Parts: sequence; structure tokens; C-alpha cells
Amino acid sequence: MNTKEIEIYKKIKQAIIQQKLRPNMQLVEKEIAEAFGVSRTPVRNVLRRLSYERLVKIIENKGAFVTCSSIEEAKEVFEMRRILESRAVRNACRLSSEEQLRELEKMVKEELSTYQHVDYVEAIQMSGEFHLKIAEMAGNSYFYRYLEDLISLTYVIISIYGRGQEEKSACLHHLDIFNAIKKRDEDLAEKVTLEHLNDIEDNLRFHENLQIPTTLSEIFHP
Repeated sequence: MNTKEIEIYKKIKQAIIQQKLRPNMQLVEKEIAEAFGVSRTPVRNVLRRLSYERLVKIIENKGAFVTCSSIEEAKEVFEMRRILESRAVRNACRLSSEEQLRELEKMVKEELSTYQHVDYVEAIQMSGEFHLKIAEMAGNSYFYRYLEDLISLTYVIISIYGRGQEEKSACLHHLDIFNAIKKRDEDLAEKVTLEHLNDIEDNLRFHENLQIPTTLSEIFHP
């Protein structure tokens, strides 16, 4: 992608993560192009990239829509996160530098000191950044690359099925994970990481009959 396409890509992705663009909302090429002062071609390229990352679904003859993950898809995301993150955190125990540990500790302290006052969406992002930091510490670029996509999907899943209280328990779990990594205890780090991911998934409202808005009219005039 060229520079302008990267700019559009980042802003749309950020809007999805921040829940400004909600699941099932249509992303109209003409409107996006006008907003950024470009033709439809770069917008189309960006939407294809977001579709590849599964944050956008392109439906033939209908257009592009923000992904609305099904329960089955959501469970698949968490299954893959457990597989990747259990290995990543073990690597982080062995390979992380003292500087990286200090950076991770700083992130945990910021979460602990601000989660009661911080905006909920921002808190969810802080949680994702913690997990990506561990992926970075794991010493394998593929951990980071794939987890970045999975964590972006998790933001969408939480926006659909979340209860709005995930961050309080999450940052306490993050403290346990950090302490295990600091001790270089691979078994404990893996155990608390898996418990953390299981807890997030278990608290999602998979068994409730949720009504997901499908049009802008439904969103603004319920």
C-alpha cells in the first residue's frame, strides 16, 4: 500500500478497535473516499486489506461491512490465542531482557493505577498492548504478526459479546503473568496466561440472545 492507503487503513482499523465503527456497519466506498479526499481505488485496496485481516467482510453486490463475528468464529479466535500465547509467554520467560521486563512492568502499573478511571475502550486497548508486548519479547516476529490480527479481532468480539467489565480482572491477571515472567517460571506463566484467556472467553455473553444492529437507522433510532 502507498502512504495514503496506509493512513486510511490505520484510521479505519483504529475506528473499528475503538468501537466507533460497530459490527455490521456498512463502509461505503464513496463516503470514505470523500472523507479522505481520494478516489475510490485506494479505499477499495484498504478494504481488501482489512478483509484479509477479517476485520471487514466484503459481500458481493452489497459492499463492505465491519465484521460481526459469530460465536463459532469468536471461539476459534480464542483457541488460536491460547495456542500462540502459551508458547509466546514461555519464550518471553527465557528470552526477555531486563529492559523489556521493566517496560512490561511499567505497562502493568499504568493499568493498575488507571483502570478505575480510564475509558473502557482505552482500557481494552491497553490490555491488547500488554499481550503484544509479550509477543514482542518472545523473539519470533510471527508471534507478533499473528497475534496482532487475533487481538484486533478480539476487540470486535468484545464489542459484540462483552459485558463492559472485562478490564478490571484482566489487569490483575496481567500482574500475575508479569510476575511469572519476571521469575522466569515458564510453567506458571503459561498457566496464568491460559487462565486469563479462559476467563475472558467464559465471561462473554455467548448464550444470550443479542440483537446486533444491522443498519445506521437501528443504531441511532433503536
